[in-house]
Amino acid sequence: MVCALVAGAQTTWGLVIPVLPVYADRLGADAAALGVVVAAFGLGRLVAGVPAGALAQRAHRRRLLLAAAAGLAVVTLATVAVSSLAQLVVLRAVTGLVGGVVMTAGQAILTDSDPARLGRTMATLQSYHIVGGALGPALGGLVVGVDDRLPFLIGGLGIGALALLGLVRIPPAPAPGHRHRDAPPQAAVRLWNRALVGMCLVSFTIFFFRFGGQQFLVPVLAYQRAGLSPAQFGAALAAVTVAGLLLVGLAGAATDRWGRRFMVSATTTLLGLASLGYLGAGHPAAFLATLVLTGVLITAGGPATGAYLADCAPPQRRGLAIGITRTCGDAATLLGPPLLGWLVAAGDTATAVAALGGATALAGLVFARLSRPRPAAPAPPADHPSPDPLREENPHAGRTVPAA
Repeated sequence: MVCALVAGAQTTWGLVIPVLPVYADRLGADAAALGVVVAAFGLGRLVAGVPAGALAQRAHRRRLLLAAAAGLAVVTLATVAVSSLAQLVVLRAVTGLVGGVVMTAGQAILTDSDPARLGRTMATLQSYHIVGGALGPALGGLVVGVDDRLPFLIGGLGIGALALLGLVRIPPAPAPGHRHRDAPPQAAVRLWNRALVGMCLVSFTIFFFRFGGQQFLVPVLAYQRAGLSPAQFGAALAAVTVAGLLLVGLAGAATDRWGRRFMVSATTTLLGLASLGYLGAGHPAAFLATLVLTGVLITAGGPATGAYLADCAPPQRRGLAIGITRTCGDAATLLGPPLLGWLVAAGDTATAVAALGGATALAGLVFARLSRPRPAAPAPPADHPSPDPLREENPHAGRTVPAA
């Protein structure tokens, strides 16, 4: 049920993607104003990260999740009645804000599950993410031709119904579980440690790759260098999505068996190296092979990142740790497309590909270094007992005296 609420928020966001240009145009917005509308949503998600994480560790997580889902329903339904561009911008920012709380609170609840199965739990969450992310735009595209307000109605009513169902189906959160064997020892006493810094770097890099690479640079390569049509590229993306959905369960099991730290480092490093295959994107076969391989690696690393993040922080501070890493990822969604777009506009697409792949591989290697367990400090040498355990030295008299 928690996964369904998270996926419901994802679907609600995706439903309005096809309709936003039409909706903004009806309000007299040009392309620049539409960019502000889209950026407002991203800004709301960025702002929500750390406060949502702090709330998740202080407030009742179940109540926080359901309240945020209900708030998302209200804001989405209120968007139906907007009459100005300014109102649309404000409501989209609030949508990103309350939706970010849903994501953070939901993940925080799931991190309290059985540590031995946490990889598979995160895999279940990721599978719902995949379904929600694919269902939203598809459904929104189908109904936008009927009425440009209909996606907001469907999204608001859908997430509202899930929130009501969650009141009955979500039990109180269990007590936080024990640390996993991958957890750094210092995580038990303080929030910030080298492993959490490494996770922030991985979160930033993966979101940079997804939004700057997959959603911006890869479509450019598909049309300009591989010569694919929109229909062919869409079919390839659909195939990657289906493959990810089929493989995510195996990725969760591998995470629990081989270790979270290893899977995070290996998949991130290999993702960067595999993406360099886009340098040969002039051939459609090479482009498609790289597209499939990078999609599989992102799926394989998803459960491990969520599970290892739970290992990096004390149980009482996992909510804040999740909020911090989500903020790092959301920052990358705002920086990735403009930076790579600047390189593409300068006519240096190969440099953009090399920078994306090199930075991702480097992040995996740096994470491996930062998260490497430190050797335990040697035990202090035991005091040498005196020959007679019933006697002790008297430094003032310079002779031995009977022990007290």
